[in-house]
Amino acid sequence: MREDYILNRVTELRKERNWSMYRLAKEAEVSYSTLSNTFRRNYVPTMSTLLQICNGFGITLAEFFDEGHTLAEQLTPPEQELLADWNHLSKQEKRLVTAYIHGLLKIPAEVFPEQAAES
Repeated sequence: MREDYILNRVTELRKERNWSMYRLAKEAEVSYSTLSNTFRRNYVPTMSTLLQICNGFGITLAEFFDEGHTLAEQLTPPEQELLADWNHLSKQEKRLVTAYIHGLLKIPAEVFPEQAAES
């Protein structure tokens, strides 16, 4: 794997979502200076920072490295549109949408205690 792959992939994911570096730092709960220095100095982020970045994007580490993008190919156009919209939401907005969907599906809050605690 090329050394610049990770930084290029993060940039690609940011651009897909139309996120600034500041927005990524906020969503990933990583300091802006850490991200900025990583990119400015062309450093590969630590594994813990990369995991936080993936969490900020709402993807797994496996999805980060999946160049085939096979999941997206399996989605219908409406599902792809919904996922694209989802990627533009903040963490709080994602929590609200998830809670709304759980309400529609009549899923009790105790099934998802981590979200009930965050509310």
